[in-house]
Amino acid sequence: MENTIVMTTARAASVQPEKILKDLGSLWADLGKQEENGVLRACAMTFIVTVDESQDAFSVGETIAAIMHDHPSRAIVVRVSQSDEPSLDARVLAQCWMPFGRNQQICCEQIEISSSLGSLRDVPGVIRGLIVPDLPVVLYCRNFQLSQTPQFQALLPLAGKLVIDSGSAGLEALMYLASLPQAGCRKADLTWSRLTRWRECIAQIFENPSHLQGAAALDEIEVRYAGETEPVAAYYLAAWFKHILGTDVKLSRGTGPSFAAIAGVTFLGPGFEAAVEMMDESSEETRVNGIRQRVVFPEMRECDLLREELSIMSHDPIFEAVLSLANSIREKTWREKT
Repeated sequence: MENTIVMTTARAASVQPEKILKDLGSLWADLGKQEENGVLRACAMTFIVTVDESQDAFSVGETIAAIMHDHPSRAIVVRVSQSDEPSLDARVLAQCWMPFGRNQQICCEQIEISSSLGSLRDVPGVIRGLIVPDLPVVLYCRNFQLSQTPQFQALLPLAGKLVIDSGSAGLEALMYLASLPQAGCRKADLTWSRLTRWRECIAQIFENPSHLQGAAALDEIEVRYAGETEPVAAYYLAAWFKHILGTDVKLSRGTGPSFAAIAGVTFLGPGFEAAVEMMDESSEETRVNGIRQRVVFPEMRECDLLREELSIMSHDPIFEAVLSLANSIREKTWREKT
């Protein structure tokens, strides 16, 4: 367990990779002098985060600090302002904590780059020189609009994995992810991670061999979503069922509480009826042929979702298949409406 987090900062005089790396070296030397037992430098990846300057700086820092314990990294946070005037600055930090029962601090590096839109074109060149050699590189775009800029596209070749959150961006984000070439960096969506609890509950229904037989003869699967229009989460669930069962899914607007924009899922077939439905904001009820079971859904914070995605550094064939199918279902739904 961790019982303390210490942050130390130093200002970079110029935004050049060599200068920033030199400042990091000085920071580590200062930390070593301050701690009697020294510090343990931990790094398993380069984690690049792009955020809009208007987003809460504290929450961004809190999220990075939380995931550092499980996924130590050199974090590079790019904060972008909407100004067209040239502006580029950087600072280096150390995120430190002391595990319970230990007397040595564990520290990870953090580099914060502040850039205007007008200077954003210079950022990919700076980041290229800051990536830790021979370790994975993950790019997390916290603001979807930034992902649509040419400067952000220049970051994609540097990363092995791209993470976005379509929960706030909507169907544009689904279309964007699906449009990226399969041969490029691996793709991930925190909306898919939010659906893990739903997929686990549904999978548990069909762990029973008799229920599994019912799955092969289903007449209807209905996904009920929250909101006025179909969210990305509904398309992902529909695509997941299509992928594993080869079955089309009915999407309909639901009422009442929801989790990850989904209110409930029902299954109907010969002699088989099942449902997974939210009863309040944190618990769902599973019903299978009249037998009921209640399960609590834990709160899913941004750091929890990122932990899940950072644990998957290889290709995720299920999500890749679901992403393509979800976009196809979206296109079909759009054509039917128009």
